[in-house]
Amino acid sequence: MDHPVPLSNLTPQAAKVLDPAAPAQLKMMAASGMAPFAPADLVKVLYALGYDRDASVSGKARETLGKLPDNVIVSTLDLPLEQGVLDGIAHLLIKRDKAIERVLLNRGTSDETVAWLTGHIKSERMLEIVVANEERLLRFPQIIEALYLNPATRMSSVDRVTELAVRNGIALDGIPSFAEIKAAILGTITAKKPMPVAPIADDRPVDEDLEFMSMLGDEGTAALDESKVDDVLAAIERGDHTSAAELEEHDYVKKMEASLSGLGVSQKIRVATLGNANQRAVLVRDSNKLVVMAVLKSPGMGDSEVIRFTKARSLPDDAVRYIANKRDWTKLYQVKLNLVNNPRTPMQDALRFLNHLRPHDVRMLENSRDVPRALVTAAKQLRTKRGA
Repeated sequence: MDHPVPLSNLTPQAAKVLDPAAPAQLKMMAASGMAPFAPADLVKVLYALGYDRDASVSGKARETLGKLPDNVIVSTLDLPLEQGVLDGIAHLLIKRDKAIERVLLNRGTSDETVAWLTGHIKSERMLEIVVANEERLLRFPQIIEALYLNPATRMSSVDRVTELAVRNGIALDGIPSFAEIKAAILGTITAKKPMPVAPIADDRPVDEDLEFMSMLGDEGTAALDESKVDDVLAAIERGDHTSAAELEEHDYVKKMEASLSGLGVSQKIRVATLGNANQRAVLVRDSNKLVVMAVLKSPGMGDSEVIRFTKARSLPDDAVRYIANKRDWTKLYQVKLNLVNNPRTPMQDALRFLNHLRPHDVRMLENSRDVPRALVTAAKQLRTKRGA
């Protein structure tokens, strides 16, 4: 967004400072807060100079603006201001909670500015202010997307705003797992009544919020090498553990698995979307395919995870098809190899990837008892055709 200040809205003295022909010395004096302006004009001038082409002027103006007392800023932000002014101040004062609260509450603040703020602020109270304005949410769904993707947003609030979107037929394309979120909501929506937004002053985190924040905020779940999680989970299923170190790893993963299993579907989907590789390694084994699909659509998914996941024969058919049609992943040789050897892979996809396998892997496939016989036959025919 551009950040002009219409000179006609300023006093003659303030307009003189912001005139393109104004001397650099005059601008620097104003940027230092040494010009005798009323609070509203002072905030506007400092804001405008904060975007001045002269780096020394803009830097000084931003510094001065950041040090202004709260009462000066708040009294100005309660006034009707231009959208550009409000947007610029939001960017310049992102760390000043009282200022940002007034920007969020100002009716003149643009939807784009609120969406940007929603993606950057970490205050639950500020985010609840955003949640409470359903009219704005429906008018500009990108704000709902920003709420969902901000880990600081309460889970109960996320449930409320995503249900609001679904009930009003709004597609949230900015959320990778929205199809899964929508399916989960539609699966229960007939038995539920619309959730009223509680007054901000009386709002308190509920158990759902505390469980989600505890899980998402557990940085310890990133401590275990992600490649080990699958091995540990498999060993737990077999009952294998041979050393104290392994027992410690098993206990750690068991606790993480228990914590995740205690979450609801919508919570799991959000952890799958925003969480770390270890949490995804557990959630990809979930019995609910919506959760598994959310794992695969997570922005944090890495190539090493996809390679491991394609070995799993517990993946739902939809998940295997999704991977098989994801070109960025099927460019990886190991992904193609794993999919060919995974009996859950649709035959047409397995045959498509078969043609890309190396001679050694084709020969190994000929002797496999884990894939359909038709694929074994195709492997033999391919080897004969290649003359290998």
